[in-house]
Amino acid sequence: MGSEGFRQADLVDQDQGTIKLLWPIPKAGNPWGVLEPLRETPWGDQIPEVDGEPFSHALHGFATPLMRVIGVHPKYRAQRLPHPFRTCAMWQTCVGFRSECEPGPGLPDCYEPPGLEMGPSLLATRVAQAWKEGRYVIVVTGAEFSLS
Repeated sequence: MGSEGFRQADLVDQDQGTIKLLWPIPKAGNPWGVLEPLRETPWGDQIPEVDGEPFSHALHGFATPLMRVIGVHPKYRAQRLPHPFRTCAMWQTCVGFRSECEPGPGLPDCYEPPGLEMGPSLLATRVAQAWKEGRYVIVVTGAEFSLS
């Protein structure tokens, strides 16, 4: 799954360790960018909005304020999805279907989220794959800063 419309980073923080992040590039003043179609869905409910200030601090090596805002680990975000939005849409016809065919650590690459149209489904798949990697998916709101 491509990363068009997204940025990602692996931050190393002395107190928090390595933090993997994925966030959309804002579009026309909309911080949700490519993720906008997921905003009012159960998937969007699991994508925290974070202010630009703690996000910027994290990019500059101090991630504790960001981690306080982000909340739970990505694998728990996946588990918080309601069941109608978790199990692969192909479960009835797939010969390889197994219990890991829902967002989480064992997610197969062929996963298709149920209950969404094609565009939002592809985005939800990208989010699910990020969670599988242990990557926090966030939306950055508000102004960021740079120390350079």
